[in-house]
Amino acid sequence: MEKFEIRTMVKKEEIDTTPKISHKVREYVWNYIYENLLKGKKVMTDEKSNYRLTFDLKKFDPEKHKFFTDSPFNTDDDKFRPEPKFNKQGDLKFALLSVVSTKLGDSITPRLYADLIYDALGSFLILISKKITKEELDELKKGMNYEEIESYPYPASTEEIKLFTY
Repeated sequence: MEKFEIRTMVKKEEIDTTPKISHKVREYVWNYIYENLLKGKKVMTDEKSNYRLTFDLKKFDPEKHKFFTDSPFNTDDDKFRPEPKFNKQGDLKFALLSVVSTKLGDSITPRLYADLIYDALGSFLILISKKITKEELDELKKGMNYEEIESYPYPASTEEIKLFTY
């Protein structure tokens, strides 16, 4: 297993409506935050641990989605509900990051998807570490390379998306 596994989980019956975005976009966003913020603050740099962050992405449905966790990253369109800490199994630390958004669907662009993934990671990171602030994350976000993000295959094939199905 790699040191970091960043994956998206989706129900088998929802594969057709899931974002057609390459797994490389979520990996880019994670690596960008890790290299530019987490390493310097020594967050998630434990050599003995492996990490798995799993995104659970859902299109906003006002009938189903009535209660939200308070997050400074929440907007009218996007709601984030990350687990408040890591779960542990041996040397693996893992967490689920739930995202409900009006933007989600099979036509979301790589840029909007990257911003959504970034904010989901941000909502989690400020929960697990007092060393990280939303202001820092907002400032860092401005430096993301959207040209690179938009260079990955789009719409991506099911293989290129690399989904974890259940």
